[in-house]
Amino acid sequence: MKGKLRAYVDKKFQLYPKTKQIVELREELYSMMCDKYDDCQSNGISELESYKQALTIMDDYKIAIREVETGSALGALKKRISNLLAFTALYFAVLIAIYLYVSIVKLGSFDKSWLIGVGGAFIYLVFIAVNLLSYAKMFNMSTFYRISLGSIFLSLIPLLFVLPSLLSEELLLTNVWSSSWLIVPVIVLIYLISDLVLFGKNNSKILFALELTFTGIVLSTVIYLFTSFFYNLWDKAWIIYVVYLAVVAFAFFIKGKVKQKS
Repeated sequence: MKGKLRAYVDKKFQLYPKTKQIVELREELYSMMCDKYDDCQSNGISELESYKQALTIMDDYKIAIREVETGSALGALKKRISNLLAFTALYFAVLIAIYLYVSIVKLGSFDKSWLIGVGGAFIYLVFIAVNLLSYAKMFNMSTFYRISLGSIFLSLIPLLFVLPSLLSEELLLTNVWSSSWLIVPVIVLIYLISDLVLFGKNNSKILFALELTFTGIVLSTVIYLFTSFFYNLWDKAWIIYVVYLAVVAFAFFIKGKVKQKS
């Protein structure tokens, strides 16, 4: 039954940040519940009834939990979500006002002004992604933090690739889609390097080696694409992959030799 008490307490504190104050409160609460359970058992009360009475300790500690919640990241999170909703409403109200003003007053047409809405939506996506990252930091959730970091780079693709291409096509009457897509693999490469630097050490050696190898492949792809595109070497630049694989094979060979000597 004490295992169930442990699971119950852990579940209650699952969404709380693991600060020193909260961990101490959680452990104190669990200890008191175990003491209550042992007292009931020593008085001949059944296991199930002892368990139920131990859970009543949580009722006595609800005020303390609320106080910790108010001063914890969970309380801050609730406040930030409220602020985020208010900002979202204000942001889109202002965006709509700008859109209508430019369309009706300045241009007298809605033909081009739709770009304001598209651009505003793309900027908001980046804003949301950055907020997700700050929430992940607040709760010290490495997986959530990793996903949030990826969402930032994902949100940069429409902002740095789609929007400039649309602006160029609609306002400058110049089609740059055939070349602007090169920014996408660069964004992916920067994301992979960032993920590798921030989280690579937390992975197992095998996963770290796989991620490092994959990042190298993406880097080779970026070099291949830019070299081929700007110098028209599509039929020759593929040698970059051969060079990369040779370097990787040599690195593994040297590593194996070092291990044998040690």
